[in-house]
Amino acid sequence: MASSGVRAGDRVTNKPTSAPLPAPTAGQRRPGSGHAWDRWAPAWHGLFALVLALATVGALTDPRTSGRDRLLVAGLAAGLAAWYWLLARGHRMWRLPLPWRLAYFAGAAAVWVPLVLLHEAYFLLAFAAYAQVFAFLPTPRSAIPGAVVLTGLMTALTAATGDGELSAVTLVVTVLSVAVGVGLALFIDAIMRESTQRHQLIAELEAARTELAGAEHQAGVLEERQRLAREIHDTLAQGFTSIVVLLEAAEAAAGPGPHPAQRYLDQARRTARDSLGEARSFVWALQPQALETATLPEALERLTERLSEETGVTARATVTGTRHPLAPDTEAALLRTAQEGLANIRKHAQANDVVLTLSYTADGVILDIRDDGRGFDPAMVADRRDGTGLGLRGMRARLAAAGGTLTVESAPGEGTTLVVELPAASEPAPARRP
Repeated sequence: MASSGVRAGDRVTNKPTSAPLPAPTAGQRRPGSGHAWDRWAPAWHGLFALVLALATVGALTDPRTSGRDRLLVAGLAAGLAAWYWLLARGHRMWRLPLPWRLAYFAGAAAVWVPLVLLHEAYFLLAFAAYAQVFAFLPTPRSAIPGAVVLTGLMTALTAATGDGELSAVTLVVTVLSVAVGVGLALFIDAIMRESTQRHQLIAELEAARTELAGAEHQAGVLEERQRLAREIHDTLAQGFTSIVVLLEAAEAAAGPGPHPAQRYLDQARRTARDSLGEARSFVWALQPQALETATLPEALERLTERLSEETGVTARATVTGTRHPLAPDTEAALLRTAQEGLANIRKHAQANDVVLTLSYTADGVILDIRDDGRGFDPAMVADRRDGTGLGLRGMRARLAAAGGTLTVESAPGEGTTLVVELPAASEPAPARRP
C-alpha cells in the first residue's frame, strides 16, 4: 500500500504559467506578425525587380553598349537578381542575423558597382537600395550609417562615371541626401516604436480579456452549483424526507406486531434514508461555501466523522508536514476528491477502517485515501462501459484540470488506496469566514 512517506519523493511538477507573448521588437520582423514592415515586404521585392528590369532593358537597348558589354550586363544583372532572390526573398531577410544582412549588402554592392560603371542606367537601383537599407537592417537607427555609406558610394560612382570632379551641386545633393536619409530613419524609428507599444498594449488587453473570461466562467460554474444544490435540497431531499415520515406513519397506523407489509415497509424506509443521505451529501459537495467556514483539514475531519456516524466504519483524518497556503482551486479539488472517494467506500468497499492522510510537502500536497475493504482490479474497472468507474474518471478529470494526478492502488481482497498529488499553490486561499 502506498503511503504519504513512500510518495514523498514522487512529485508533480508545476504547470507552466500562462503569460502573454513579448511584444516583437524592431528587429523581429516576421511575416504575419501584423506589422507594417511585413505588409510592405512584397512592395520592396516588386520595387527591386521593376527597377532592375528597367535598368537592364535600358542598358541592353542602348546603341552605345557594345556586344561584349551587353554580355557582361546580362550576366551581372542575372547574378544580382539571383543574389537578391536567394537571400532577400528566399530566406526572408528580416529572419537572418545581422552578419548575413551585411553580407547581402556587400555582395549586392560588388555586383552593382560594375553595372553602374558599364552603364549609367543602373543608377536607378539607388531607389531600391535606399528602400532595402531601411527595410532590411534591424532598426531604422542602424539604417542611418547604411544610408550614409550608400550616399557616399553614389557620390563616388558619380565622380567615377563623370570627369572625375564633383561639382558644388553634386556636393549639395549629397549632403541633402544624407540629411534626408537620417531624418527619414528617425521618423520611421518613431513610428515603429509607437507600433511596438501598441502591439504590447493589445497583447496585454487580450491577456486581461482572457483572464476576465475565465473568472466569469468560474463565477458562472459556482453560481450553477449553488442553484443545483438549492434545487436538490428543495426537491429530492425534501421528497425523501417526506417519504420516510410517511413510511413511519404507515408503520404506526399498522399497529404493533408483524404484518405482511412490514418487510416491504422496512426496505422502503432504508432505501429512502439511503437516498436522503446521498442527496444531502451531493448538496454538501456542491456548496462552494464548504471551505469558507473551515480549513481543508477541518473539512476532511468532518467528512470522516460523518462517515463513521452514518456507517459505523472507523474513519479518521490526519495531517502531516508543515502547512502552507493552497490555491482555492487546489483545496476544492482535494475536498471534492475526498468526498467522491469516501462515497465510493460507502457504496462498494465494505471496509472497516478508513484513513485520510493529507501531507504538505515543499512542492505540493498529497492526499491518501486508504481503506481495508474488499478492493478491486483497477484495470478491469477502467475498461468497463457499464457506468462503473465513472467516479474515478470524474476525479481524474477534476484533478487534471487543477494540474494534479490520481493514482489507484488496489487488488481484490487487499483494500484500496487513492493517492492524489497536486502542485504547490500559485495563490493563497482566501480567509475563512468566522
